[in-house]
Amino acid sequence: MSVPALCLLAAGLFFWVAVVHLLMAAGVRRGELVWSGRYPRRLTPELRWRSLLYALLLLASAWVVATFGGAIDFAPVPQRWLRSAGWSVTAFLAVAAIYSLFKGSRWERVFFLPITLFGALLAGWLTFG
Repeated sequence: MSVPALCLLAAGLFFWVAVVHLLMAAGVRRGELVWSGRYPRRLTPELRWRSLLYALLLLASAWVVATFGGAIDFAPVPQRWLRSAGWSVTAFLAVAAIYSLFKGSRWERVFFLPITLFGALLAGWLTFG
């Protein structure tokens, strides 16, 4: 599989996780899927805001990985900026993977952990490799 195809796959997976968090932020009653599963119904207002922020960060990560990996050419972005953004995405996804591993709900450990770990490794490889 080529690098652009891997980056497009990662961006699609990030988009999927972002949609789940956007639904939680909108008030869907499936709170057990996210944030350690502490709220099995609708999330508290604070966690709904966190889900919105998390979704936006995932969408930004998807854009950075897809652009940096050459899967999309949305706008001319300086390579220097992409390296900095790649470092940030690597750190963000690594922290998200660690959170999912140790504090995540069953859903987060089974689905979100592999996605964020894959994204962190891919972003790190693009940035530092």
